[in-house]
Amino acid sequence: MGVLTKTLKDAGFDDIFTEVEHTESLGLINPHELRMFRLDVVNNAFSFGAMHNFLISNIGRYVFSRAKMEQFRIENDLEAVGAKALGLLCRAAKMDESWIGEELGDILLYVFLEQILDAPKLFSKIELLNYGDTALSGGCVHLLPIDEDSATPSYQMVFGKSHIIGDLRDAADNAFESLVAIRDNAVRELQVVESTVFTQSFAPETAEQLKAIIVPSKRKVDVDKAFGVFLGYSLGLDASSYSNADFRAELARKMDTDIKARVAYIAEKIKDAGMDTHSFYFYILPFNDADTERTSIMATLLEGGA
Repeated sequence: MGVLTKTLKDAGFDDIFTEVEHTESLGLINPHELRMFRLDVVNNAFSFGAMHNFLISNIGRYVFSRAKMEQFRIENDLEAVGAKALGLLCRAAKMDESWIGEELGDILLYVFLEQILDAPKLFSKIELLNYGDTALSGGCVHLLPIDEDSATPSYQMVFGKSHIIGDLRDAADNAFESLVAIRDNAVRELQVVESTVFTQSFAPETAEQLKAIIVPSKRKVDVDKAFGVFLGYSLGLDASSYSNADFRAELARKMDTDIKARVAYIAEKIKDAGMDTHSFYFYILPFNDADTERTSIMATLLEGGA
């Protein structure tokens, strides 16, 4: 058994997020992913109801640390986790109105990193609000085991960032601004990991195991930095121009065209930033209208579905 297990309650994931196959690659020398998914389509529009319910069922796991979730369990208060998580998110939104437009992407990145990459969460940025710390350039940090059960295990510390905006190229540009900031502030980012996670987020035994992986002075295995990225964008199809069957067929073609048009650009950004020796894990999801839905979906979540 690994140092960490996933926190995500993944039941129903495959019924909500359908992977759209393509043949493009970033062409990096280290492990990498460039994967596209879509939601269910009803009358030529993406339907968000099932995704909303899935996120509601996992919101406490995203917001709270493992130690906090264990405290809820001990206090027989697990039924209140969702409501308390939404309360914390609402307070965060009141402190910074621009935040509400960013958090949906970070939640979805958490989902994809745990479910698709199989990289358990170390912590999400929202967790740090519980401890009065917001000094994290990205949205989350996950730990990806590489041959964890072998005689020479290694790990990747995956720093995550997301962006949802109408144009896929703009989404990549905005996400990369934060990725470069993470790279340039590596010492500070690691200090956040060390000072917060080990003292407040994990049981003592797990914390000691993580120290042996993450803290340089205690490190006994190889650990590299990697980046996880969620990008959301507007599909850009005129729904009124297609029958329901034709829209679904055109949807797959359009997504394939979109990734073909942007993969070289994303790969060039990685190279120009001098980050081509890092692993990158991209997860991309189209919206009907990304600019409005990134806010409206979060507003619905914060209302608890009311």
